[in-house]
Amino acid sequence: MPAAQANALEIGDAAHRYEYLVITTLPHEQRSLIRGAIREHAEYGKWELMRSCLFEGGGQKYWLRRRVTRVIPTLNIRA
Repeated sequence: MPAAQANALEIGDAAHRYEYLVITTLPHEQRSLIRGAIREHAEYGKWELMRSCLFEGGGQKYWLRRRVTRVIPTLNIRA
């Protein structure tokens, strides 16, 4: 995906925190490549497609999200 733009950000409260990824594509990009990139994000990065928007000129924007899991340390080591 050479010309596509992707941005990741975190929004939400402590109970329901998601990380968002926005992918913006240009009109001349092949949809099969875009679809493959979104599929890879979903399969390997645990992203889910939240919203997609098709613009008048042919460009597209996709919003993906995934839940952020916080790891709580269980081993208390103090010297």
